[in-house]
Amino acid sequence: TWVCRGLATEHKIVYMTQIAVKLMQRGSLEEKFDHESFNFLMRGQKSLGADNSVPWLPTINWLMVNSLAKIEGFEKFPSDLVEAAPRFLEWYNHETPETEKLPLDWSGLEKEPFKKLLVLRALRADRLVIAITRWLRGALPHGNEYVDADSTNSSLRILELAIEDSMPEVPIFFILSAGTDVVADVDKLAVQSGFEKGISYWNVGMGQGQDIVAMDRLQLGHTQGHWVILNNCHLMPQWCIELEKKLDTFNVEGSHESFRVFLTAEPSADIPIGILSRCIKLTSEPPAGLRANLKRAFCSFDEDDFDELDNKQKAITFAMSFYHAILMERKKFGSKGFNMLYPFSLGDLRDSSIVLANYMENASSSKIPWEDLRYLFGEITYGGHIVNDLDRLLNITYLNFYLQDDVLDQKEMLPFVEDEKGVSFKTPIPTTWELYNKHIDEYMRTESPLAFGLHPNAEIDFRTTQSNNLFVILQDLQPRNDNEEESSATPQGIAENVVNEIMDRFGDKNFDLEEIEGGLEEKGPYQNVFLQECEIMNRLLTEMVRSLNELNQGFAGELTMSDAMEDLMNSLFIDRVPTKWGGLAWASQRPLSLWLNDLSARIEQLIDWTGNPSDIPMVTWLAGFSNPQSFLTAIKQMTAQRTGDALDKLVVWTDVTKRFNADEIEAKSRDGAYCNGLCMEGARWNPQDGSVDKAKPREMFSPMPIINCRAILTEKATTSNIYKCPVYKTVQRGPTFVFVAQLKTKSPPSRWTMAGVALLLDTIS
Repeated sequence: TWVCRGLATEHKIVYMTQIAVKLMQRGSLEEKFDHESFNFLMRGQKSLGADNSVPWLPTINWLMVNSLAKIEGFEKFPSDLVEAAPRFLEWYNHETPETEKLPLDWSGLEKEPFKKLLVLRALRADRLVIAITRWLRGALPHGNEYVDADSTNSSLRILELAIEDSMPEVPIFFILSAGTDVVADVDKLAVQSGFEKGISYWNVGMGQGQDIVAMDRLQLGHTQGHWVILNNCHLMPQWCIELEKKLDTFNVEGSHESFRVFLTAEPSADIPIGILSRCIKLTSEPPAGLRANLKRAFCSFDEDDFDELDNKQKAITFAMSFYHAILMERKKFGSKGFNMLYPFSLGDLRDSSIVLANYMENASSSKIPWEDLRYLFGEITYGGHIVNDLDRLLNITYLNFYLQDDVLDQKEMLPFVEDEKGVSFKTPIPTTWELYNKHIDEYMRTESPLAFGLHPNAEIDFRTTQSNNLFVILQDLQPRNDNEEESSATPQGIAENVVNEIMDRFGDKNFDLEEIEGGLEEKGPYQNVFLQECEIMNRLLTEMVRSLNELNQGFAGELTMSDAMEDLMNSLFIDRVPTKWGGLAWASQRPLSLWLNDLSARIEQLIDWTGNPSDIPMVTWLAGFSNPQSFLTAIKQMTAQRTGDALDKLVVWTDVTKRFNADEIEAKSRDGAYCNGLCMEGARWNPQDGSVDKAKPREMFSPMPIINCRAILTEKATTSNIYKCPVYKTVQRGPTFVFVAQLKTKSPPSRWTMAGVALLLDTIS
């Protein structure tokens, strides 16, 4: 319990899983530890084998099923999956597959819950965090008490318990996160304990010049038994060394028994370990869930002050509270939520309410200045945090939806849910603060992504990412040598096998740029792009061969293993792209095994081009470029040369064809280039009516048909029934932005903006 109080929620399960695994290794749990099974759970290895003949199963899951079949007891799993595909589909589509029995004889895994985790790892990774929590409850002695530690206690109660455990020489250290306020709890407890602010309870905000004040208050508290809280210690890491010495001095001298020190800081590597090791650590995290965020936002307004507002201000204030909750909770969806993380806080909501009060005072009684309010909130108060243009557009889109005249009545606050059953939340007719809270308690029941305008698939994506992050941390925590295992199963043994495989596949790959250029009669924009790609590929392949040869020499004892060689070995062992390689390559989120397959395909495209360097392919695999922007620029350059238009007045325009296969294209594009390799996330492309449509359940990525990319004058680019869809290199989005594609839509474009719909060049599916 003590340790968990100092951990973020996502790290508590890491800690408990480590405890359970160590107990399994010691033979202290019912299920026996199996190294291969544990390795598969951690790494989720993927293996080539028979082609995927289960139409509803994504390829990446089939590759994991192939790897699972190599573990003792699972040899028949792929064939059973194919033969009983309809029954497995029923289990696969279940909302909580971790609680359902598997088909056929695999139902026996209910008695071996750890092995059932392996099936979930291969087929339903999005349910793994929940499944592991369920496993911990049953596997650990008194498992429920481990999993539920402090879950029923409020932050104030946890602080009370921590103070009971504390002493004058044992401070309480709050680890801060955005959107939290720990000082409020300390203030309440200080009053309950009889300490008075400014007399026997001191609150010091650390910063330049505050070190003298802090030392003075500490000395006073030490001798007279006061409480002292030092806020944001991470701002003065060097001074924390002096603080540590001061606390040591107090321990030697002996402090007043009522003396207590509280420290707050954001996570920082600069805080001295001596400070951390002596403190009771408490994490402070913002509330999780849309309802909790809405309650927190609305309850930040004083009841009496709110009840004095007129009905218009009440309605707008409630709408702004909902908008604030949406922005806070949307962060959990990662890059699909926002391209970047922003420090929105209750201070933004408070400032917005002040602006609202001032504007309503001066506005006419009949008309609300919606446009002004949306600008002030969306571009200045909240928008002041936002630095990404597409995130800014999303923010404004939300405000355009919430701040309208119908918010004064019973407005539906969940966007585009008309076709959804049982998903709704309407604003009440303006009433009292108490009845607004009652309305939230009674009617705010959904935590579905639909509340944000996202597709329900976003929940699967969020949970899958959560599971992947869990295993990345767990992998990093595992020891890198295990003498009990055979040498082939050690990190070095596995890495040696991977080195040999890579050298066999890529050891002799290279492009002779001089020979290629010599075969060109003239170098146009397209040829420059392909030559640049060949050059980038050469640099990558050269570094791969160099570093692998160096690692082989280290394995043979001819060279001393350096830190760089150790990192390379560990990356090969855990199937992660080595950092140095990734820095020379294209943006990718793939594990190493799939990244190497992608590398082969990219080399193949360049080999095809070098066979006829004067021309471009009939259909260009846009995702196969390290720098796809350069190819799009080449399209504009070719158009500028042909039409005489200025390059800076041209924009890339996308026309989506009805063809999916390159073989179906009979002639090159007359005014651009045919491109393929793009997938849509957040929605799907409907080839029947040629427009963006709702995604199918559990379809995370929808392949796009071949797209004709051409350049037109900016002034001729129409916006009617067009969704300006951002194109990114990977699911990371943000820094991997490429360009904006124009896609036809029958729904309002704002629907797809809220849904986070984007085209991706590199996906794992």
